Amino acid sequence: MMRLSLSGRLIEVRYRYCETSVPEFLRFARMCGYDAVELRATQITADTTLEEVEGFRRVADELGIGVSCCMPPGISADEEGLKGLEKFIPLAEMLRCDVLKVWVGEAGWLREACDLLEPHRMTLIVQTHTGGPFETVDSCLDAIARIGRDNFGLQYDPANFFVARQDYGEEAVKRLGGHIRQLSVQNVRPAEPDEPDVMEEEGFYYTRCLLGDPRGLDYGSVFRGLKEIGFEGYVVLNEPKSKLLPREEFARRAAEELRKLLGKEASS
Repeated sequence: MMRLSLSGRLIEVRYRYCETSVPEFLRFARMCGYDAVELRATQITADTTLEEVEGFRRVADELGIGVSCCMPPGISADEEGLKGLEKFIPLAEMLRCDVLKVWVGEAGWLREACDLLEPHRMTLIVQTHTGGPFETVDSCLDAIARIGRDNFGLQYDPANFFVARQDYGEEAVKRLGGHIRQLSVQNVRPAEPDEPDVMEEEGFYYTRCLLGDPRGLDYGSVFRGLKEIGFEGYVVLNEPKSKLLPREEFARRAAEELRKLLGKEASS
């Protein structure tokens, strides 16, 4: 059964810090209808102690909310990065989180990282993104083959495929198949160069929009693909701080839209 998770990206400021504490974020996510949270490197930092994390887990247990994924801080594709990952393992175990996400594309390092996590029954994921080895279906499949570890997978982000002008819907999902461990959800639409808050990727202009906006991604196609491959992982709202709606309204509305998509696939 697919479950909803809320990423701490929604409360993050310029990838540097978060506007609320972890316990406050846990309560916010539960109040807005999410089953779990994704905790960012700005939430579980290099200075966070095991005792603090134990407190976070107690709050999560009281709320009945899980931790779908953690992003260890300061991870780089070298020996220091592996040491940082190893140091983070006890914190993840305390949170009862068995999925860690990193921003590394080097296959050899990712292979070593998977081997480090395997005795702890943990999975390593990367988010599909523009400008790297996880930008297209073909490049993802090639990288996965080179890494060659069963505890490695993707946090599939259709919006980044869309921005890269790649097929992102049902057929792309089916090709990636079981390598998709989680779904990352953010919505964008094509835009004119002079629109407010426009972004550009290789001459393609786009801007953010609400889930359900007909100008944005066809998430119905994505979820049809997920149903075809028997996906039962977390669906993670991975939006940045919104300029479209107040935070609580934005998070609640997104959860409602996602539950509609989950409901359609469950009943079809």
